[in-house]
Amino acid sequence: MKFNYFHNKQSRFGLHSFTRALSGGLTSLSPKVSLSLGKKLLLNPFGKRSYAFKALQPLEVHNINTSLGDAHVAVFGEGRELVIVSHGWADNSSGFEAMIAHLLTQGFKVAAVDHVAHGKSSGKHTHLLNFIETLSETVQYFEKNNQQIHAIVAHSMGAVATLNLPMDLLKHKKLVLIATPINFFELMFEKVDKAGISTKLLTHVLESIGKQFGRDWQSLCLSQHTEKLSDNIYFVHDEHDKYASYQSVSEYLAAQKPSLFTTQGLGHRKLLGDTKVIEHISKVITS
Repeated sequence: MKFNYFHNKQSRFGLHSFTRALSGGLTSLSPKVSLSLGKKLLLNPFGKRSYAFKALQPLEVHNINTSLGDAHVAVFGEGRELVIVSHGWADNSSGFEAMIAHLLTQGFKVAAVDHVAHGKSSGKHTHLLNFIETLSETVQYFEKNNQQIHAIVAHSMGAVATLNLPMDLLKHKKLVLIATPINFFELMFEKVDKAGISTKLLTHVLESIGKQFGRDWQSLCLSQHTEKLSDNIYFVHDEHDKYASYQSVSEYLAAQKPSLFTTQGLGHRKLLGDTKVIEHISKVITS
């Protein structure tokens, strides 16, 4: 069974009231079995694993070790300053190809991350805490190798993970957060409920992951990270994004320093390859 938090055409799980009751009851009666089922169902991105860049070839490939497997990181260009790009749930780094090509013309080196269970990375299951872990390990890996990281450009769940990075890893870096689902967990619970799965099961899975990483999952909510917002952070969002509410990001930034670049009609993912969006991102990270 496939389940995707950022897709409206996902499978229905039969009679909703019955499946909700069944998954909720299983969570109460058999926590271990329900946890195994929940991880297989809710932590599998089911994204495209095989892909190739059409016009680019990486000069280097690195495998970053994480608790859930190795993350594949392809490096393009030979510039002195590095830009890290991070995709979202059920996606891979190929969505950044047009942006990478443009950044190379600006003299940057670009590291494109495939998160665990995505693209060319290993593993079948992942979650937000592993996204955070992967980005953290990637930043530290390049910094330990004396690579100056100029910016992080992240999309969707990758953007949520970026803003969850420790403050010391964000210092002296420009952040561009694209199509950020501000109310990330509210979206998760809404999608799970609509699919006819008990939210009790999702809570059980989240609590288990949080315990494993020593972190309360509620602490990952972006409302807990407003102190990180500064004039070095830039948001890009489409007014008609079906998965990440434009109203939510507008309200989130209402009293904050970061700027918001707004598009119309590009939705949640098409803005990654939009010329005007790419030019805007290039402008803000080179200014």
